[in-house]
Amino acid sequence: MGERLTRFRGSIELGAALVVRRLRHTAPRRIVYSVLGVALAVGLFVLVASVGIGLATESAAVGSNADYWIVPESESSATLPVSVGGPQLGGVHDVAAQLGARDDVRYASPVAVTLAELSRGNTTEYVLVFGVVAHPELTAGGLSAAPLTPGDPHYANGTYGGPKTNEMVISSGTAQLLETSADETVLFGAPDGPGREPRRMTVINVSAGSTPGFDSVPVALVHLSELQAITGDTDRDPADQMVVAADSTAVRDDLETIYERTEVVTRSSTAGVGSDADLALAVGGAGLVVSLVVGSLFVATTIGLEIRRDRRLWVTLSALGFSAHSRVLVIISQTGVITLAGGVIGIGIGRVAIAVTNAGIGRYIDEATVAVFRLDVALAALAVSAGIAALTGPYLLWLTSRGTAKADLTA
Repeated sequence: MGERLTRFRGSIELGAALVVRRLRHTAPRRIVYSVLGVALAVGLFVLVASVGIGLATESAAVGSNADYWIVPESESSATLPVSVGGPQLGGVHDVAAQLGARDDVRYASPVAVTLAELSRGNTTEYVLVFGVVAHPELTAGGLSAAPLTPGDPHYANGTYGGPKTNEMVISSGTAQLLETSADETVLFGAPDGPGREPRRMTVINVSAGSTPGFDSVPVALVHLSELQAITGDTDRDPADQMVVAADSTAVRDDLETIYERTEVVTRSSTAGVGSDADLALAVGGAGLVVSLVVGSLFVATTIGLEIRRDRRLWVTLSALGFSAHSRVLVIISQTGVITLAGGVIGIGIGRVAIAVTNAGIGRYIDEATVAVFRLDVALAALAVSAGIAALTGPYLLWLTSRGTAKADLTA
């Protein structure tokens, strides 16, 4: 038993020593290429697997930067950003204030959506108007509420007697339709409200929007109480949804008890990115197959060339009493050292690729996280590198035996 263990350890050490010798003296480029080939393959796997996890966990988000939406049961998550005329929530200002007072809630805001007339000069257009309780982090209808005065001053604890800001943020699509720009005035008329005087609103910001598609859609953003006052709907204090940005998932249980016949939708449920687990599995499986194939080709080619070059070494090992089993261990240790080094480097490359991918997507989709790196991805990446070693091992062993046989015949 002790002799076998000694032979096993000696074979492993010899294989590692051969890799080091080739790296330092005889074939540094081939060893480097082998390691880089495995690293690139593993890095690709890490990126693709992380994207798969992102799809499975529904981490990507567009449309709103809130973590949760409280919506009537009949509302579909696919129509949340532009829900108009459906069931509504009541007493929303008080509910938003109670939620906003929680330590684990960054902000809470009702969102009312209505189709209204905006006019400037002789031009009148129908525009989707979003009413919110303004917060710098809030986005609704693809427009940031940061330019609006924080809060909802006109509400004044339900009296609707506070100062009117008459502020409005519009999309570039609205600006083009009305041929207007920042610091100009537009007339805001109430739908189904003939006889009501239109309100003069000041455009305080024209935004291209943070959500793809909303930049060309005619939308506008105002304070909720001012929208309610214009539409003549202040008695019920209504809104179509309630958005909540929270620091704890424990908030969700409380949100589900605030209103009857409502449901709490997570931010990811409104995402444009699908959450199909089968798709995520397919993406991860494709990445695994490609990584194994690419990494195995690199190792088999570069190390295979080196083995063919060192035929005399394998003849010598055979003459010294190294059995086929011992030569297998030498091959496994060589490929193991190379693939392990490539695996570790590949994890680093994958992490960089994830950061670059998320940053690139984040420039076009608000707060989107496409790829999610986890510890199990790193462990799987090391398993992929081990798989590359296992796949190339038989081929490399065949080369050593072939070289030994030819050398024996020559002798």
